Amino acid sequence: MTTTDKPTRAPRPVPYVMDEDQAELLARLAEDYAAALPEIQARTPQASVSVLLHAVHADQACRMFVSHPYWENAVGETEVPEDRADDVAAALALLQVARADLEGLEGSLLLAARTASTRTGKPLLTFKKIAAALGVESEKAAQGRYRRKVGNLNGTDSGLDGTP
Repeated sequence: MTTTDKPTRAPRPVPYVMDEDQAELLARLAEDYAAALPEIQARTPQASVSVLLHAVHADQACRMFVSHPYWENAVGETEVPEDRADDVAAALALLQVARADLEGLEGSLLLAARTASTRTGKPLLTFKKIAAALGVESEKAAQGRYRRKVGNLNGTDSGLDGTP
């Protein structure tokens, strides 16, 4: 198949990775932080990168589906969106920005999770809760992730003060 040939089968959509619990968490956070979102987007432009990447993806997925012969057979002739090759190239280049932003966010959130609570003086989250939130197998795995993203554990971070 050359680069100008179209596939003989319709492309299979990639399953979306957000489960029902994660969708509920997203809705709750979106509601809780709705007032802060415009300020964050203005102050931190990279926060908008993943949204734009999804927009380019959706546009190109539509183009691929509508331009496929199976679509025309099923629905009839439909206007095909532009190819927008430059947009796809730009989106691919911005993936690095999105990855770096997520890496930084993970480290910052892990640090916040293990910072002492203002009410109890103990870390905000135990490594058991961090492990569950990250979807890793164990507290040890969560501790390892913390070490890689934040740095070495101190007495409070490691649970030596009696806090797991």
